[in-house]
Amino acid sequence: MSKEKEFASILGLLALVPAGRATVTVGGRRFLSINSDKKTLDVEASGARKAGLHLSEFVTVQEGPVNLLEASGHVAGELSRLGWKLTLYAEGDKVLAVGSGVSRLTGRISLNPLKLKKLLEALM
Repeated sequence: MSKEKEFASILGLLALVPAGRATVTVGGRRFLSINSDKKTLDVEASGARKAGLHLSEFVTVQEGPVNLLEASGHVAGELSRLGWKLTLYAEGDKVLAVGSGVSRLTGRISLNPLKLKKLLEALM
């Protein structure tokens, strides 16, 4: 299975969650919250780090900034098509939102430029 198809199938799993909500904590820190009623997925970078996960491992793209932008646009578009919104938090601050409810003018991607350093640290 190609990486693109594999990723699309992971996003497709969100459509299979009909109702309910769940929160995953690691070492007392929130890592992941999913609310299928509101179709929101919240990820806390520090919780991921505490779990031994690096968010950059989930973003596999070819070399170069253009491909990173293309991949981000693909994810945002697919989440929007499914009606879901993913929000990334770093140390409790909202740093990135993609998907449904985010402006089409920005490609369904919202980034807080004042929190860019936290976003980069979260991805490392």
